[in-house]
Amino acid sequence: MSSQVFYRKWRPQTLSEVVGQQQTTVTLLNALKNSRVSHAYLFCGPRGTGKTSSGRILAKAVNCLSEDSSEPCNKCDMCLAITEGRAMDVIEIDAASNTGVDDIRALKEKVNYAPGQAKYKVYIIDEVHMLSNSASNALLKTLEEPPPNVIFILATTEVHKVLPTIMSRCQRFDFRRVSQQDIVFKLEHICKSEGIKMEAEALRLVAKSAAGSLRDAENLLEQLYTFYGAEIGLTQVQSILGITGDSRVKELAVSIINKDITNGMKIINAINSDGLDLKQFNRELVAYLRCLLLIKNGCDNDLDLTTEETAGLKELAASTSLGHILKSVKLFGQLDIKANDYSTLPLELALVDSVTAVESETAKTPQPPATAAAKAVAAAPETRARGKPVKTAPEKEPQAKAETTITKPVKAAVKTEAAFPPAPEKEHQAKAEKPAASPPGEEAVKAAPLEASGQLEALQANWKQVLEQAPESVRRTAAMAILRSAGVQPIAMENDTVVLTFRYPYHKEKIEEPDNMKITTDIISGYLGNRCTVRCVFEQEENYLVREAQKMGAQITDVEEK
Repeated sequence: MSSQVFYRKWRPQTLSEVVGQQQTTVTLLNALKNSRVSHAYLFCGPRGTGKTSSGRILAKAVNCLSEDSSEPCNKCDMCLAITEGRAMDVIEIDAASNTGVDDIRALKEKVNYAPGQAKYKVYIIDEVHMLSNSASNALLKTLEEPPPNVIFILATTEVHKVLPTIMSRCQRFDFRRVSQQDIVFKLEHICKSEGIKMEAEALRLVAKSAAGSLRDAENLLEQLYTFYGAEIGLTQVQSILGITGDSRVKELAVSIINKDITNGMKIINAINSDGLDLKQFNRELVAYLRCLLLIKNGCDNDLDLTTEETAGLKELAASTSLGHILKSVKLFGQLDIKANDYSTLPLELALVDSVTAVESETAKTPQPPATAAAKAVAAAPETRARGKPVKTAPEKEPQAKAETTITKPVKAAVKTEAAFPPAPEKEHQAKAEKPAASPPGEEAVKAAPLEASGQLEALQANWKQVLEQAPESVRRTAAMAILRSAGVQPIAMENDTVVLTFRYPYHKEKIEEPDNMKITTDIISGYLGNRCTVRCVFEQEENYLVREAQKMGAQITDVEEK
Protein backbone atom coordinates (compact mmCIF):
# COMPACT_ATOMS: atom_id res chain seq x y z
CA MET A 1 0.00 0.00 0.00
CA SER A 2 1.47 3.36 -1.00
CA SER A 3 1.92 5.90 1.76
CA GLN A 4 0.58 9.45 1.64
CA VAL A 5 2.51 12.56 2.43
CA PHE A 6 1.70 14.18 5.74
CA TYR A 7 -0.17 17.20 4.40
CA ARG A 8 -2.56 14.91 2.49
CA LYS A 9 -2.82 12.28 5.18
CA TRP A 10 -3.61 14.85 7.85
CA ARG A 11 -5.79 17.12 5.74
CA PRO A 12 -8.78 18.33 7.82
CA GLN A 13 -12.03 16.48 7.11
CA THR A 14 -14.40 18.68 9.08
CA LEU A 15 -14.64 22.44 9.56
CA SER A 16 -13.75 22.08 13.24
CA GLU A 17 -10.42 20.50 12.23
CA VAL A 18 -9.37 23.51 10.12
CA VAL A 19 -6.57 25.18 12.09
CA GLY A 20 -6.51 28.90 12.83
CA GLN A 21 -9.49 30.01 10.68
CA GLN A 22 -12.28 30.29 13.24
CA GLN A 23 -13.72 33.44 11.64
CA THR A 24 -14.41 31.41 8.48
CA THR A 25 -15.35 28.02 9.87
CA VAL A 26 -17.88 29.39 12.39
CA THR A 27 -19.61 31.41 9.67
CA LEU A 28 -19.83 28.40 7.37
CA LEU A 29 -21.13 26.18 10.16
CA ASN A 30 -23.89 28.67 10.94
CA ALA A 31 -24.77 28.94 7.26
CA LEU A 32 -25.04 25.14 6.99
CA LYS A 33 -27.05 24.90 10.19
CA ASN A 34 -29.56 27.53 9.05
CA SER A 35 -29.65 26.37 5.40
CA ARG A 36 -28.29 29.70 4.17
CA VAL A 37 -25.53 28.44 1.90
CA SER A 38 -24.54 30.93 -0.81
CA HIS A 39 -24.23 30.07 -4.49
CA ALA A 40 -20.64 31.43 -4.75
CA TYR A 41 -17.74 31.75 -2.30
CA LEU A 42 -14.32 33.34 -2.66
CA PHE A 43 -11.62 31.93 -0.36
CA CYS A 44 -8.46 34.07 -0.43
CA GLY A 45 -5.30 34.02 1.63
CA PRO A 46 -1.69 32.76 1.81
CA ARG A 47 -0.71 29.29 0.70
CA GLY A 48 -1.19 26.36 3.04
CA THR A 49 -3.88 27.96 5.19
CA GLY A 50 -6.79 25.61 4.33
CA LYS A 51 -8.64 27.23 1.41
CA THR A 52 -9.01 24.17 -0.83
CA SER A 53 -9.57 21.88 2.15
CA SER A 54 -12.40 24.12 3.38
CA GLY A 55 -13.92 24.01 -0.11
CA ARG A 56 -13.93 20.21 -0.11
CA ILE A 57 -15.40 20.10 3.39
CA LEU A 58 -18.16 22.49 2.32
CA ALA A 59 -18.86 20.28 -0.71
CA LYS A 60 -19.20 17.27 1.59
CA ALA A 61 -21.38 19.14 4.07
CA VAL A 62 -23.98 20.26 1.49
CA ASN A 63 -24.13 16.75 -0.03
CA CYS A 64 -23.86 14.67 3.15
CA LEU A 65 -26.61 12.04 3.40
CA SER A 66 -26.72 12.37 7.18
CA GLU A 67 -28.87 15.23 8.45
CA ASP A 68 -27.91 15.01 12.10
CA SER A 69 -25.28 17.77 12.03
CA SER A 70 -24.06 20.69 9.95
CA GLU A 71 -20.66 18.98 9.72
CA PRO A 72 -20.08 16.17 7.19
CA CYS A 73 -20.31 12.72 8.75
CA ASN A 74 -17.40 11.33 6.65
CA LYS A 75 -19.12 7.91 6.78
CA CYS A 76 -21.84 8.00 4.15
CA ASP A 77 -21.17 7.04 0.54
CA MET A 78 -21.19 10.62 -0.69
CA CYS A 79 -18.72 11.87 1.93
CA LEU A 80 -16.37 8.96 1.23
CA ALA A 81 -16.60 9.51 -2.53
CA ILE A 82 -15.71 13.20 -2.16
CA THR A 83 -12.86 12.42 0.26
CA GLU A 84 -11.41 9.85 -2.13
CA GLY A 85 -11.81 12.17 -5.14
CA ARG A 86 -14.21 9.97 -7.13
CA ALA A 87 -17.38 12.04 -6.82
CA MET A 88 -18.56 13.07 -10.28
CA ASP A 89 -20.49 16.09 -9.01
CA VAL A 90 -17.57 17.74 -7.24
CA ILE A 91 -15.34 19.17 -9.93
CA GLU A 92 -11.96 20.71 -9.11
CA ILE A 93 -10.49 22.96 -11.79
CA ASP A 94 -6.95 24.35 -11.83
CA ALA A 95 -7.34 27.83 -13.27
CA ALA A 96 -3.60 28.02 -13.91
CA SER A 97 -3.96 25.23 -16.51
CA ASN A 98 -7.36 26.27 -17.85
CA THR A 99 -6.95 29.99 -18.36
CA GLY A 100 -8.63 30.38 -21.74
CA VAL A 101 -12.13 31.55 -22.57
CA ASP A 102 -12.89 28.23 -24.31
CA ASP A 103 -12.38 26.36 -21.02
CA ILE A 104 -14.91 28.60 -19.29
CA ARG A 105 -17.39 28.25 -22.14
CA ALA A 106 -17.18 24.47 -21.80
CA LEU A 107 -17.76 24.84 -18.05
CA LYS A 108 -20.84 27.02 -18.69
CA GLU A 109 -22.36 24.33 -20.89
CA LYS A 110 -21.87 21.61 -18.26
CA VAL A 111 -23.24 23.76 -15.46
CA ASN A 112 -26.77 23.46 -16.83
CA TYR A 113 -26.79 19.67 -16.44
CA ALA A 114 -28.32 18.36 -13.22
CA PRO A 115 -26.04 16.58 -10.75
CA GLY A 116 -25.79 12.83 -11.27
CA GLN A 117 -25.65 11.52 -7.69
CA ALA A 118 -25.22 14.42 -5.28
CA LYS A 119 -27.71 17.04 -4.23
CA TYR A 120 -25.45 19.89 -5.36
CA LYS A 121 -22.91 20.13 -8.12
CA VAL A 122 -19.88 21.92 -6.63
CA TYR A 123 -17.18 23.59 -8.73
CA ILE A 124 -13.91 24.32 -6.89
CA ILE A 125 -11.77 26.63 -9.05
CA ASP A 126 -8.27 26.92 -7.59
CA GLU A 127 -6.00 29.92 -8.29
CA VAL A 128 -8.86 31.75 -9.96
CA HIS A 129 -6.71 34.86 -10.41
CA MET A 130 -4.88 33.03 -13.23
CA LEU A 131 -7.93 33.23 -15.51
CA SER A 132 -7.56 35.63 -18.42
CA ASN A 133 -9.75 38.72 -18.57
CA SER A 134 -11.84 37.18 -21.31
CA ALA A 135 -12.36 33.99 -19.32
CA SER A 136 -13.22 35.94 -16.17
CA ASN A 137 -15.78 38.04 -18.04
CA ALA A 138 -17.29 34.90 -19.58
CA LEU A 139 -17.79 33.48 -16.10
CA LEU A 140 -19.58 36.55 -14.72
CA LYS A 141 -23.18 35.80 -15.73
CA THR A 142 -23.04 32.16 -14.70
CA LEU A 143 -21.39 33.13 -11.41
CA GLU A 144 -24.11 35.67 -10.67
CA GLU A 145 -27.10 33.48 -11.50
CA PRO A 146 -26.11 29.80 -11.55
CA PRO A 147 -28.68 27.00 -11.60
CA PRO A 148 -30.21 26.32 -8.16
CA ASN A 149 -28.25 23.08 -7.68
CA VAL A 150 -24.76 24.54 -8.42
CA ILE A 151 -22.26 26.06 -5.96
CA PHE A 152 -19.04 27.79 -6.98
CA ILE A 153 -16.05 27.90 -4.62
CA LEU A 154 -13.19 30.08 -5.89
CA ALA A 155 -9.77 29.99 -4.20
CA THR A 156 -6.83 32.34 -4.74
CA THR A 157 -3.59 33.44 -3.12
CA GLU A 158 -3.58 36.81 -4.93
CA VAL A 159 -7.00 38.34 -4.48
CA HIS A 160 -5.86 41.72 -5.85
CA LYS A 161 -5.65 40.11 -9.30
CA VAL A 162 -9.27 38.93 -9.25
CA LEU A 163 -11.71 41.12 -11.15
CA PRO A 164 -13.83 43.31 -8.84
CA THR A 165 -16.92 42.18 -10.77
CA ILE A 166 -16.19 38.58 -9.76
CA MET A 167 -15.56 39.49 -6.12
CA SER A 168 -18.85 41.37 -5.96
CA ARG A 169 -20.75 38.18 -6.91
CA CYS A 170 -19.19 36.04 -4.16
CA GLN A 171 -19.12 35.83 -0.40
CA ARG A 172 -15.52 36.58 0.44
CA PHE A 173 -13.61 34.85 3.25
CA ASP A 174 -10.04 35.89 4.07
CA PHE A 175 -7.84 33.08 5.36
CA ARG A 176 -5.10 34.35 7.66
CA ARG A 177 -1.64 33.00 8.30
CA VAL A 178 -1.75 30.29 10.92
CA SER A 179 -0.16 31.34 14.21
CA GLN A 180 2.96 29.55 15.47
CA GLN A 181 1.06 28.28 18.48
CA ASP A 182 -1.62 26.64 16.30
CA ILE A 183 1.02 25.09 14.03
CA VAL A 184 2.89 23.67 17.04
CA PHE A 185 -0.36 22.20 18.39
CA LYS A 186 -1.08 20.51 15.04
CA LEU A 187 2.49 19.19 14.70
CA GLU A 188 2.36 17.77 18.23
CA HIS A 189 -0.81 15.88 17.29
CA ILE A 190 0.84 14.48 14.14
CA CYS A 191 4.00 13.48 16.03
CA LYS A 192 1.98 11.70 18.69
CA SER A 193 -0.02 9.80 16.07
CA GLU A 194 3.05 8.92 13.97
CA GLY A 195 5.26 7.96 16.93
CA ILE A 196 7.75 10.77 16.43
CA LYS A 197 9.69 12.17 19.40
CA MET A 198 10.60 15.78 18.79
CA GLU A 199 12.02 18.42 21.11
CA ALA A 200 9.78 21.36 21.97
CA GLU A 201 12.37 23.87 20.73
CA ALA A 202 12.62 21.95 17.45
CA LEU A 203 8.85 22.08 17.00
CA ARG A 204 8.81 25.83 17.60
CA LEU A 205 11.61 26.34 15.08
CA VAL A 206 9.71 24.33 12.44
CA ALA A 207 6.57 26.39 13.09
CA LYS A 208 8.53 29.64 12.88
CA SER A 209 10.21 28.71 9.59
CA ALA A 210 6.83 27.83 8.02
CA ALA A 211 5.84 31.53 8.16
CA GLY A 212 2.16 30.82 8.78
CA SER A 213 1.74 27.97 6.25
CA LEU A 214 0.60 24.75 7.91
CA ARG A 215 1.27 22.74 4.75
CA ASP A 216 4.90 23.92 4.68
CA ALA A 217 5.30 22.91 8.33
CA GLU A 218 3.88 19.45 7.67
CA ASN A 219 6.15 18.98 4.66
CA LEU A 220 9.19 19.97 6.72
CA LEU A 221 8.18 17.59 9.51
CA GLU A 222 7.96 14.73 7.02
CA GLN A 223 11.36 15.63 5.58
CA LEU A 224 12.90 15.54 9.06
CA TYR A 225 11.18 12.23 9.84
CA THR A 226 12.44 10.70 6.60
CA PHE A 227 16.03 11.85 7.17
CA TYR A 228 16.54 11.47 10.92
CA GLY A 229 13.94 8.93 11.94
CA ALA A 230 11.59 9.07 14.90
CA GLU A 231 13.85 11.14 17.18
CA ILE A 232 14.46 14.73 16.10
CA GLY A 233 16.38 17.42 17.98
CA LEU A 234 16.95 21.15 17.61
CA THR A 235 20.37 20.82 15.94
CA GLN A 236 18.91 18.52 13.29
CA VAL A 237 16.19 21.05 12.44
CA GLN A 238 18.80 23.80 12.24
CA SER A 239 20.88 21.66 9.91
CA ILE A 240 17.94 20.99 7.57
CA LEU A 241 16.94 24.66 7.51
CA GLY A 242 20.51 25.85 7.05
CA ILE A 243 20.35 27.89 10.25
CA THR A 244 23.80 28.49 11.69
CA GLY A 245 22.77 29.00 15.31
CA ASP A 246 26.21 30.55 15.63
CA SER A 247 27.06 32.65 18.70
CA ARG A 248 28.95 35.01 16.39
CA VAL A 249 25.60 36.54 15.42
CA LYS A 250 25.47 38.12 18.86
CA GLU A 251 29.19 38.99 18.73
CA LEU A 252 28.73 40.86 15.44
CA ALA A 253 25.69 42.69 16.84
CA VAL A 254 27.78 43.75 19.85
CA SER A 255 30.51 45.04 17.49
CA ILE A 256 27.93 47.05 15.58
CA ILE A 257 26.51 48.60 18.74
CA ASN A 258 30.00 49.32 20.15
CA LYS A 259 31.12 50.77 16.77
CA ASP A 260 34.02 48.31 16.64
CA ILE A 261 34.63 47.97 12.90
CA THR A 262 37.87 46.00 13.27
CA ASN A 263 36.36 43.21 15.36
CA GLY A 264 33.25 43.14 13.15
CA MET A 265 35.39 42.64 10.04
CA LYS A 266 37.22 39.75 11.71
CA ILE A 267 33.93 38.05 12.62
CA ILE A 268 32.52 38.38 9.09
CA ASN A 269 35.63 36.93 7.47
CA ALA A 270 35.81 34.10 10.04
CA ILE A 271 32.23 33.17 9.20
CA ASN A 272 33.06 33.10 5.51
CA SER A 273 36.19 31.01 6.13
CA ASP A 274 34.14 28.44 8.06
CA GLY A 275 31.88 27.98 5.04
CA LEU A 276 28.67 29.23 6.66
CA ASP A 277 25.83 30.54 4.50
CA LEU A 278 26.26 34.32 4.51
CA LYS A 279 22.67 34.90 3.43
CA GLN A 280 21.29 32.85 6.29
CA PHE A 281 23.73 34.42 8.74
CA ASN A 282 22.53 37.87 7.68
CA ARG A 283 18.91 36.79 8.26
CA GLU A 284 19.77 35.75 11.80
CA LEU A 285 21.66 38.99 12.38
CA VAL A 286 18.67 41.06 11.23
CA ALA A 287 16.39 39.02 13.51
CA TYR A 288 18.73 39.73 16.46
CA LEU A 289 18.86 43.45 15.65
CA ARG A 290 15.06 43.44 15.41
CA CYS A 291 14.91 42.02 18.93
CA LEU A 292 17.16 44.89 20.04
CA LEU A 293 14.79 47.36 18.35
CA LEU A 294 11.76 45.91 20.14
CA ILE A 295 13.59 45.87 23.48
CA LYS A 296 14.64 49.51 23.01
CA ASN A 297 10.98 50.44 22.49
CA GLY A 298 9.79 48.46 25.52
CA CYS A 299 8.16 45.62 23.54
CA ASP A 300 10.06 42.78 25.23
CA ASN A 301 6.79 40.93 25.95
CA ASP A 302 6.40 40.28 22.22
CA LEU A 303 9.63 38.25 22.07
CA ASP A 304 9.73 34.50 22.60
CA LEU A 305 13.04 34.54 24.51
CA THR A 306 14.39 33.20 27.78
CA THR A 307 14.95 35.45 30.78
CA GLU A 308 18.73 35.39 30.28
CA GLU A 309 18.46 36.30 26.60
CA THR A 310 16.08 39.16 27.35
CA ALA A 311 18.40 40.52 30.06
CA GLY A 312 21.37 40.45 27.68
CA LEU A 313 19.42 42.28 25.00
CA LYS A 314 18.26 44.95 27.47
CA GLU A 315 21.83 45.55 28.60
CA LEU A 316 23.04 45.88 25.01
CA ALA A 317 20.12 48.12 23.98
CA ALA A 318 20.77 50.45 26.92
CA SER A 319 24.30 51.17 25.64
CA THR A 320 23.21 52.72 22.33
CA SER A 321 20.61 55.00 20.80
CA LEU A 322 17.41 54.09 19.02
CA GLY A 323 18.67 55.78 15.85
CA HIS A 324 21.78 53.57 15.75
CA ILE A 325 19.73 50.38 16.07
CA LEU A 326 17.23 51.56 13.47
CA LYS A 327 19.99 52.46 11.00
CA SER A 328 21.64 49.06 11.47
CA VAL A 329 18.39 47.14 10.95
CA LYS A 330 17.72 49.06 7.72
CA LEU A 331 21.24 48.59 6.32
CA PHE A 332 21.52 44.86 6.99
CA GLY A 333 17.86 44.20 6.18
CA GLN A 334 18.25 45.66 2.69
CA LEU A 335 21.29 43.58 1.73
CA ASP A 336 20.93 41.47 -1.41
CA ILE A 337 23.37 38.61 -0.92
CA LYS A 338 23.26 36.32 -3.93
CA ALA A 339 23.40 32.59 -3.39
CA ASN A 340 26.22 32.09 -5.89
CA ASP A 341 28.32 34.98 -4.60
CA TYR A 342 30.44 34.23 -1.55
CA SER A 343 31.79 37.76 -1.21
CA THR A 344 31.71 39.31 2.26
CA LEU A 345 31.72 42.83 0.80
CA PRO A 346 27.98 43.57 1.30
CA LEU A 347 28.20 42.69 4.99
CA GLU A 348 31.41 44.68 5.43
CA LEU A 349 29.97 47.76 3.75
CA ALA A 350 26.82 47.57 5.86
CA LEU A 351 28.97 47.31 8.99
CA VAL A 352 31.02 50.38 8.09
CA ASP A 353 27.95 52.37 7.04
CA SER A 354 26.08 51.59 10.25
CA VAL A 355 28.99 52.94 12.31
CA THR A 356 30.07 55.93 10.23
CA ALA A 357 26.50 57.11 9.60
CA VAL A 358 25.87 57.49 13.32
CA GLU A 359 29.25 59.17 13.89
CA SER A 360 28.66 61.67 11.07
CA GLU A 361 25.20 62.54 12.39
CA THR A 362 26.70 63.18 15.82
CA ALA A 363 29.43 65.37 14.32
CA LYS A 364 26.93 67.37 12.28
CA THR A 365 24.76 68.23 15.27
CA PRO A 366 24.71 72.07 15.26
CA GLN A 367 26.45 73.60 18.26
CA PRO A 368 24.82 76.57 20.04
CA PRO A 369 26.21 79.93 18.85
CA ALA A 370 28.71 81.74 21.04
CA THR A 371 27.45 84.29 23.53
CA ALA A 372 27.69 88.01 22.92
CA ALA A 373 30.43 88.44 25.50
CA ALA A 374 32.55 85.74 23.86
CA LYS A 375 32.21 87.40 20.46
CA ALA A 376 33.28 90.74 21.85
CA VAL A 377 36.33 89.17 23.49
CA ALA A 378 37.26 87.38 20.27
CA ALA A 379 37.11 90.63 18.35
CA ALA A 380 39.08 92.55 20.98
CA PRO A 381 42.67 91.45 20.08
CA GLU A 382 42.39 92.57 16.47
CA THR A 383 40.80 95.89 17.49
CA ARG A 384 43.47 96.63 20.07
CA ALA A 385 46.14 95.84 17.51
CA ARG A 386 44.77 98.63 15.35
CA GLY A 387 44.69 101.02 18.29
CA LYS A 388 40.89 101.25 18.41
CA PRO A 389 38.93 100.96 21.65
CA VAL A 390 36.35 98.24 22.02
CA LYS A 391 32.89 98.71 23.47
CA THR A 392 31.36 95.64 25.03
CA ALA A 393 27.63 95.20 25.30
CA PRO A 394 26.16 96.06 28.71
CA GLU A 395 25.25 93.06 30.82
CA LYS A 396 21.57 93.78 31.09
CA GLU A 397 18.49 92.12 29.70
CA PRO A 398 20.11 88.65 29.46
CA GLN A 399 16.80 87.17 28.33
CA ALA A 400 16.63 89.38 25.28
CA LYS A 401 20.21 88.48 24.30
CA ALA A 402 19.50 84.78 24.66
CA GLU A 403 16.48 85.02 22.41
CA THR A 404 18.55 86.49 19.58
CA THR A 405 20.56 83.25 19.40
CA ILE A 406 17.55 81.00 18.80
CA THR A 407 15.19 83.21 16.80
CA LYS A 408 15.68 84.32 13.24
CA PRO A 409 18.37 87.03 13.34
CA VAL A 410 17.96 90.63 12.28
CA LYS A 411 19.86 92.58 9.65
CA ALA A 412 23.56 91.97 9.22
CA ALA A 413 26.14 94.66 8.51
CA VAL A 414 29.54 93.06 8.20
CA LYS A 415 31.98 95.28 6.37
CA THR A 416 33.65 93.10 3.74
CA GLU A 417 33.90 95.21 0.57
CA ALA A 418 37.64 94.65 0.18
CA ALA A 419 37.58 90.88 0.67
CA PHE A 420 34.48 90.48 -1.51
CA PRO A 421 34.25 93.43 -3.95
CA PRO A 422 30.72 94.41 -5.00
CA ALA A 423 29.36 93.70 -8.42
CA PRO A 424 30.46 96.29 -11.06
CA GLU A 425 26.97 97.63 -11.62
CA LYS A 426 26.54 98.34 -7.90
CA GLU A 427 29.99 99.79 -7.19
CA HIS A 428 28.97 103.41 -7.85
CA GLN A 429 25.87 103.10 -5.70
CA ALA A 430 27.87 101.60 -2.84
CA LYS A 431 30.33 104.53 -2.88
CA ALA A 432 27.51 107.06 -2.90
CA GLU A 433 25.84 105.44 0.09
CA LYS A 434 29.05 105.12 2.11
CA PRO A 435 28.31 106.62 5.56
CA ALA A 436 30.33 109.43 7.05
CA ALA A 437 33.28 108.61 9.25
CA SER A 438 32.38 107.90 12.85
CA PRO A 439 34.37 108.69 15.94
CA PRO A 440 37.09 106.12 16.66
CA GLY A 441 35.34 104.86 19.77
CA GLU A 442 32.18 103.86 17.87
CA GLU A 443 33.62 102.42 14.66
CA ALA A 444 34.22 98.86 15.94
CA VAL A 445 30.75 98.53 17.34
CA LYS A 446 29.06 99.79 14.18
CA ALA A 447 31.21 97.62 11.93
CA ALA A 448 30.22 94.35 13.57
CA PRO A 449 26.99 94.42 15.59
CA LEU A 450 26.36 91.33 17.68
CA GLU A 451 22.95 90.70 16.15
CA ALA A 452 24.39 90.48 12.63
CA SER A 453 27.07 88.03 13.68
CA GLY A 454 24.47 85.84 15.34
CA GLN A 455 22.43 85.87 12.16
CA LEU A 456 25.39 84.86 10.00
CA GLU A 457 26.52 82.14 12.42
CA ALA A 458 22.98 80.71 12.61
CA LEU A 459 22.80 80.59 8.81
CA GLN A 460 26.24 78.93 8.58
CA ALA A 461 25.49 76.37 11.32
CA ASN A 462 22.13 75.39 9.81
CA TRP A 463 23.07 75.70 6.13
CA LYS A 464 22.55 72.01 5.42
CA GLN A 465 19.18 71.97 7.19
CA VAL A 466 18.12 75.11 5.28
CA LEU A 467 18.71 73.27 1.99
CA GLU A 468 17.13 69.99 3.15
CA GLN A 469 13.93 71.71 4.32
CA ALA A 470 13.28 73.31 0.93
CA PRO A 471 10.03 72.27 -0.84
CA GLU A 472 10.07 69.03 -2.83
CA SER A 473 9.63 70.87 -6.14
CA VAL A 474 12.67 73.04 -5.41
CA ARG A 475 14.91 70.13 -4.37
CA ARG A 476 14.90 68.72 -7.88
CA THR A 477 16.23 71.88 -9.55
CA ALA A 478 19.74 72.47 -10.85
CA ALA A 479 20.22 75.30 -8.35
CA MET A 480 19.66 72.94 -5.41
CA ALA A 481 22.04 70.37 -6.88
CA ILE A 482 24.80 73.01 -7.04
CA LEU A 483 24.09 74.39 -3.56
CA ARG A 484 24.21 70.90 -2.02
CA SER A 485 27.27 69.46 -3.75
CA ALA A 486 29.54 72.30 -4.90
CA GLY A 487 30.89 73.36 -1.51
CA VAL A 488 28.78 76.54 -1.41
CA GLN A 489 28.84 78.36 1.93
CA PRO A 490 27.50 81.71 3.25
CA ILE A 491 30.51 83.73 4.47
CA ALA A 492 29.28 87.27 5.06
CA MET A 493 26.21 89.55 5.24
CA GLU A 494 25.94 93.23 4.36
CA ASN A 495 22.83 95.41 4.14
CA ASP A 496 20.41 92.47 3.66
CA THR A 497 22.85 90.90 1.18
CA VAL A 498 24.10 87.36 1.78
CA VAL A 499 27.50 86.62 0.27
CA LEU A 500 27.96 83.07 -1.00
CA THR A 501 31.39 81.70 -1.87
CA PHE A 502 32.04 79.12 -4.61
CA ARG A 503 35.04 76.88 -5.15
CA TYR A 504 34.65 76.74 -8.94
CA PRO A 505 33.82 79.58 -11.34
CA TYR A 506 31.45 77.35 -13.34
CA HIS A 507 29.14 76.82 -10.35
CA LYS A 508 29.19 80.55 -9.56
CA GLU A 509 28.16 81.40 -13.13
CA LYS A 510 25.34 78.84 -13.09
CA ILE A 511 23.86 80.14 -9.82
CA GLU A 512 23.99 83.71 -11.18
CA GLU A 513 21.56 82.73 -13.94
CA PRO A 514 18.17 84.43 -13.27
CA ASP A 515 16.15 81.28 -12.52
CA ASN A 516 18.79 79.77 -10.26
CA MET A 517 19.39 83.08 -8.48
CA LYS A 518 15.66 83.44 -7.76
CA ILE A 519 15.51 79.95 -6.21
CA THR A 520 18.59 80.64 -4.07
CA THR A 521 17.21 83.98 -2.89
CA ASP A 522 13.82 82.46 -2.01
CA ILE A 523 15.42 79.68 0.07
CA ILE A 524 17.61 82.05 2.12
CA SER A 525 14.87 84.68 2.51
CA GLY A 526 12.47 82.03 3.76
CA TYR A 527 14.91 81.06 6.50
CA LEU A 528 15.76 84.64 7.54
CA GLY A 529 12.14 85.78 7.55
CA ASN A 530 12.78 88.89 5.48
CA ARG A 531 13.58 89.53 1.85
CA CYS A 532 17.29 89.58 1.07
CA THR A 533 19.58 89.57 -1.95
CA VAL A 534 22.36 87.15 -2.79
CA ARG A 535 25.83 87.97 -4.10
CA CYS A 536 28.17 85.27 -5.41
CA VAL A 537 31.97 85.44 -5.16
CA PHE A 538 34.73 83.11 -6.20
CA GLU A 539 36.58 81.58 -3.25
CA GLN A 540 40.06 83.04 -2.81
CA GLU A 541 42.85 81.51 -0.81
CA GLU A 542 42.79 84.09 1.97
CA ASN A 543 39.10 83.38 2.54
CA TYR A 544 39.99 80.07 4.20
CA LEU A 545 41.80 81.90 7.01
CA VAL A 546 39.03 84.46 7.40
CA ARG A 547 36.41 81.73 7.59
CA GLU A 548 38.29 79.70 10.18
CA ALA A 549 38.80 82.81 12.31
CA GLN A 550 35.07 83.59 12.07
CA LYS A 551 34.21 80.06 13.19
CA MET A 552 36.28 80.68 16.35
CA GLY A 553 34.25 83.81 17.11
CA ALA A 554 36.36 86.57 15.55
CA GLN A 555 34.71 89.46 13.71
CA ILE A 556 35.82 91.55 10.72
CA THR A 557 36.22 95.09 12.11
CA ASP A 558 38.33 96.74 9.44
CA VAL A 559 39.80 95.97 6.02
CA GLU A 560 43.03 97.42 4.71
CA GLU A 561 42.85 98.85 1.23
CA LYS A 562 45.43 97.50 -1.21
